[in-house]
Amino acid sequence: MAPVNDIPWPHWRGLAGWSADAAAALAREAGPVAAMRAQGRMQGRCGLCGKTTVFRAGPAAGSIREALHCSACGVFARQRAVAMVLFDALADPARARVYATENASSFYVQLRNRVGRLRGSEYGIGWRRRLQMSSWLWRSGACELVRLEDVTALSFADAGLDGIVCQDVLEHVPDHAAALREFARVLKPGGVLVLTVPWYHDAQQSTRVAWPDGKGGLEFLGEPEYHGDPVHGGALCFHHFGWDLLDAMREAGFSDAAACRVWDADAGLPEGQWVLRAIR
Repeated sequence: MAPVNDIPWPHWRGLAGWSADAAAALAREAGPVAAMRAQGRMQGRCGLCGKTTVFRAGPAAGSIREALHCSACGVFARQRAVAMVLFDALADPARARVYATENASSFYVQLRNRVGRLRGSEYGIGWRRRLQMSSWLWRSGACELVRLEDVTALSFADAGLDGIVCQDVLEHVPDHAAALREFARVLKPGGVLVLTVPWYHDAQQSTRVAWPDGKGGLEFLGEPEYHGDPVHGGALCFHHFGWDLLDAMREAGFSDAAACRVWDADAGLPEGQWVLRAIR
């Protein structure tokens, strides 16, 4: 594993540090973002498939996080940033044991080409949907049956994984602290958790916007909030995460946690993407 402090992107461990640096960081990104928006595309080298390619803005250009798809492999900005953080943290991706909290996705298929022992999973689907998704995987060149996992009760053995990738899942888990404890349990000492959530980077405290009422129902802070989900169509959001999520990672058993702003215009990331990295 790379040393804990050896992170090649700007990173912070708390809101105060980010607040001091935010203006300079955003100013640095403004020029590349403006150039990309003017052209609707940009060239560079994909941080996941490794190919020199064109990144196209597409219909989601208002949100760079979900846009700038690689013309070669199809992954978008957030996914490339996650892959880059993961590859940097793994000593040897081709031999690493990695778990991804997604299975039937283009990102998973592409990551499978780079990580030697990759396992993915889906959650809350029936057999018919599982077979449909497995069929898609087979057609995409990944001959495996979609695995089912609950991130609050993983089936993996203790300290057996080198890395975990969790993209925009934790906000949909009512007991996110239980999920973080499970991630820490199944990672080897020095293992890495690479995680994204819709990140409220100007907020210190996270906010619960939905929670179980203890009677089989749910209570909400305001109107229920659903996020787009390629598996279920719409997933209920339980949390708006702020900087105290890093504290929750440390409390769950991680030795260090940092919020990285992955910025690399040559890799199709003209705007920094927030990726949280925690070391077991």
